Amino acid sequence: MASVYQFWMIFLTIFISIGTCRSEVQSCKRIKQQLPNARSGIYSIRTASGRTIEVYCEMAFNGGGYTFLHPDALDSVTDSDIQKMFTDRTSFLLRVLRSDGIQPYAVLNQLQEYAHVPLKIGISSHAGYTGAPVNYGYLGAPYIFYGFLPHHISSTVRLQGLLINGVRGAYNRCDSVSASHFALFPNFDERAPYHAFHDGSVYRAIFNHLRLNPSRRGMPIEFFMFGEIHFGACGTYVQTNHMSHYNIVNMAIGFR
Repeated sequence: MASVYQFWMIFLTIFISIGTCRSEVQSCKRIKQQLPNARSGIYSIRTASGRTIEVYCEMAFNGGGYTFLHPDALDSVTDSDIQKMFTDRTSFLLRVLRSDGIQPYAVLNQLQEYAHVPLKIGISSHAGYTGAPVNYGYLGAPYIFYGFLPHHISSTVRLQGLLINGVRGAYNRCDSVSASHFALFPNFDERAPYHAFHDGSVYRAIFNHLRLNPSRRGMPIEFFMFGEIHFGACGTYVQTNHMSHYNIVNMAIGFR
């Protein structure tokens, strides 16, 4: 006999479908607002351009409502779709996949000094930021870009970084490199990534301040992708294929 939860999920699917028929732009944040008790899991949502994509909704961490894109969605979702879904430009939700299967997380925000600067997300687009991700030259498009300080700020200030679960990961930029981003690549063609690794204070701050969720509930591993983290000179440049010190395999980043 179907459980109460199964009936609830059937109702949720119908409810969301009715909403999308009214041409409402859907996201996990929107679902959370409509149904505060919705649980974390895989949902099908309709984008502003009318495409239906599969996403993972994290409904618990930091108030919930975070949308994680499946790599296959990058073939159909547009940058315009994402801009209409990304309405809370104050935080990202990082989840990392460890080699033991555990998936720690971190809420990422701007440093307090730059709290007024909106975060950026782009589908194969880094407009306004310092250059394309390094691995764009190796893995190509598509990729998801998560920007912190845009070029007109990152190229003119020394103090940079981010907050990781409320903890400062700050550094002083020490040369002309002013990158300030995370990037995720599905790497459908299994190309070899860039080979460099430059440890730094931001890298250590991120992975030393991850948290474990009490339930150890995880997201399906197919939502995780190859990632790079690049914060200027003297911040960090790292890739998931060089994170064995922390047993990191891949990462995923949600937005709302």
